[in-house]
Amino acid sequence: MTAKTDQIILPALRGVMGTWVFYSCLMNLRELAQRVHFAEEVHKSKQLSDMIQRQLTAGRSAQIAQYLEKQDERFFNSLVIATYGGRPNWHALSDVKSRNTEKDLAGLTDDTVASVGFLTLHGNERLFALDGQHRLAGIKKAIKDGIDQDPYDELSVIFVAHDATAKGMQRTRRLFTTLNKTARPVSKGDIIALDEDDVMAITVRWLIEETGYFRGSKLAFVASNNMPVANTESLTTIGSLYDVLSILFSHGDTGLRKPKGELQRVRPPNGELDKYFMLAAQYFSFLDQHATELHEFFRATITGPIVNKYRGNHGGSVLFRPIGLEIFTRIISRLTTDMSLSAAVQLACKLPRDLTGQPYAGIMWDKSTRTISNAHKVTVRELLLYMVNASRMTDATLLGRYRRELDNDAAKLPPQLK
Repeated sequence: MTAKTDQIILPALRGVMGTWVFYSCLMNLRELAQRVHFAEEVHKSKQLSDMIQRQLTAGRSAQIAQYLEKQDERFFNSLVIATYGGRPNWHALSDVKSRNTEKDLAGLTDDTVASVGFLTLHGNERLFALDGQHRLAGIKKAIKDGIDQDPYDELSVIFVAHDATAKGMQRTRRLFTTLNKTARPVSKGDIIALDEDDVMAITVRWLIEETGYFRGSKLAFVASNNMPVANTESLTTIGSLYDVLSILFSHGDTGLRKPKGELQRVRPPNGELDKYFMLAAQYFSFLDQHATELHEFFRATITGPIVNKYRGNHGGSVLFRPIGLEIFTRIISRLTTDMSLSAAVQLACKLPRDLTGQPYAGIMWDKSTRTISNAHKVTVRELLLYMVNASRMTDATLLGRYRRELDNDAAKLPPQLK
């Protein structure tokens, strides 16, 4: 049983939707952490409850805890909490209208007045989250870690009644799945265009606005990594550019490396943001210097002829494919462990980039269909790293993998750079 906690009185609104009566309340982080548990009460089966619990990964809760601790403009939407047992009481402020002398409130209806009041929790209720379990896990971690808040943040919480009968549990499970199935994450395109905390999104916008690398039609404003077939002017998509920066910022040994989750959720100070932008601009400056096809593209006023030269059914340069930019950025980020970013880009740009040649032909580039495949990008990356003596696979493992994916038992690894 859950240990009894002290009585609290929460400001609340009472509402009805369908067959659910709910109470929208304010509750601070500490009370949430102490009183509310995970959705283990949805199932009688401990195994099914444990399965729900396993979804609450430690990494996600740590990210949310960090967000609560470091982001001044933090905000959560409402958590939905089921309650059963105990004696939660609703107290309507039914006398508000009779005491009111404000002209603006003279038109208050009885229904409106009856919806405003307080909800009393006596401490012996069983409370568990139906929606917002990862947020709850982050809150619990932040409180456990001793988050420095005085007073604690208040969150919006919606309470619904749960009946621990077979019918009541079925009803609650349906609400649990409805809430979690219909909740849609913010789209990647919206994040890139609007997010003011995500370092990669901010940097993408600054690259577009403050440099000439991706001005105008040089970048396809498509949130996915798939370049539209009809596009003959852009180097890559805005979604791909976001991913390239994610790799550079989270894997490159540049002095700014942080986990991707932190980069997405916690806006650094403006001076540090400037450093990420300068790193990104520097990266494309080095590519401009050392990759001749990118130099042609970045310098062109009319980019169509350059794109047609390096991307099409004839193959072209791997750097003019979103997957190719991603692979080369991963290679360069790996190389920064042992050398500067400038040296890493210079070395990587000595690698072959013609899709119709080794190591792309047959595993990334299909000569018969004249199409590109994303299925074997790890093998392509490791083959290229092998060529600069930086692969983490053994030669035998890599050769076996290459032969299987090429369907050629006589294939040999590509020659290493001198």
